[in-house]
Amino acid sequence: MTLETRAPVAAGTKVVLEVRGAPTPPVPVSGALGGHGLDGAMTARTWPALEEALAALKAADPAAAQQVSSTLIPRPEANLASTMMLFISAVRGGDLRGWLGGDALRILDRAKPGLLARLKDEFPQRSKQAADRASGDWRVAVVPVQNGEEIEQIRFMTRFSEEEDQGEEGNQGTRFVVDADLSRLGRLQLDGLVREDRKHLDLILRSDRSLPDPMRAGIRRVFEEALEVSGITGGLGFQAAPANFVEIEIMDDSVGDHQGVVV
Repeated sequence: MTLETRAPVAAGTKVVLEVRGAPTPPVPVSGALGGHGLDGAMTARTWPALEEALAALKAADPAAAQQVSSTLIPRPEANLASTMMLFISAVRGGDLRGWLGGDALRILDRAKPGLLARLKDEFPQRSKQAADRASGDWRVAVVPVQNGEEIEQIRFMTRFSEEEDQGEEGNQGTRFVVDADLSRLGRLQLDGLVREDRKHLDLILRSDRSLPDPMRAGIRRVFEEALEVSGITGGLGFQAAPANFVEIEIMDDSVGDHQGVVV
């Protein structure tokens, strides 16, 4: 239990907690990824408005839909990192047009103006979330990823540290965490530390349960091939049961607006 007050509370102060009624259970959100400090549309496994927008584009202009789907929406393939960075950059700038492009927005405006308005309403929410700092100076973004015909969402978190994440020689590093819930494997988390001056990447794959040995071998092989192509060094480790997931909470500025004691 944590008590937060605006003024210091002297030792020995009497605190009275009164039960005012039966507890109200939280309302379950379909497909939500609870417990990660995100809420509402930011926690859903999917992004319905974007899926509907792609369907509307496909019906109105298949070529435009293909261009958006194949080059702008992140996919689990070679250009995943670059398309993720493009999306995160657009989100942080609140620039939906800069991400999807003017042609796609004009097509949506003609075909589904209500849907475009909904997409424009949701994008600033993501912009604000990406701009807010989470606990420990983490930056959090929720990124759509095309998985077959579906668009799922993963959480991408980064933190640059001069002290906690220093290497043996005092090198500064950028730590990143990619958090996803998969239908078959459950929750997976990639926890990495990049030291650019040493061109080195340390990566830990966390999972609820131990991954099969053949799967681990395949992941390690992909990781080693990626290191060879990129010309950097690194190491890969696996952690499960317990996974010791990195849990990051979004700081809520509204706490300071409450009067009295917050429980």
